Amino acid sequence: MGVTKIKLTLFIYIGLLITTGYLINSLFQFSPNFNEYRGAIWLLAFICLTLGFRDVREIINPLLNVKFIYKPSAYLYIIISLVIPYLLLLICVHYEILLDETFILNYKYRQWPTAGWSDYLRSGILTPIWEELFFRGVLLFFLIKYTKPFLAICITSILFALFHPQFLIITLVAGVLFSITAYKTNSLIPSLLSHSLWNLFMMSLFA
Repeated sequence: MGVTKIKLTLFIYIGLLITTGYLINSLFQFSPNFNEYRGAIWLLAFICLTLGFRDVREIINPLLNVKFIYKPSAYLYIIISLVIPYLLLLICVHYEILLDETFILNYKYRQWPTAGWSDYLRSGILTPIWEELFFRGVLLFFLIKYTKPFLAICITSILFALFHPQFLIITLVAGVLFSITAYKTNSLIPSLLSHSLWNLFMMSLFA
């Protein structure tokens, strides 16, 4: 299949994701009582759109494997992708740099709003699934086909960080580590595990 057609398919796919996300977000603004279901509905819509594009499926399918369980290095990547962001978080909070002032105060004095079951489900499972499929799956491995892995990792990590502006620097570092993990293991499962554990850990800090 021609490169131009694949790029056009990806452009349409991303455009539909943005449009669908906007519509879902707008819908729940009018129906806040159902807000706890937003994550599940968005994930369902994301999966349906993703499965609807053959070119996208062909990128993701080979990455949904568990061959990494036989590679000791995969577990090292998972540990590193958790430890380094945590150390960076401690430094940022201690010196009160690179993070929003409100976040730093909430972290120090444990003043974060209490999270419910839907928050843990969304942040710990639903969000990591679609973000890993999209950022470390579709985007990263699409770019790797046409550019150097280093550049592909940088681009996807920057986009991932911009998607989380409240934790920009930490998310950028985490994005790089998640991307390296996915690239080195040739599987999305290790980066998904890292992402999920990181989100759950962050939520536990304010529980």
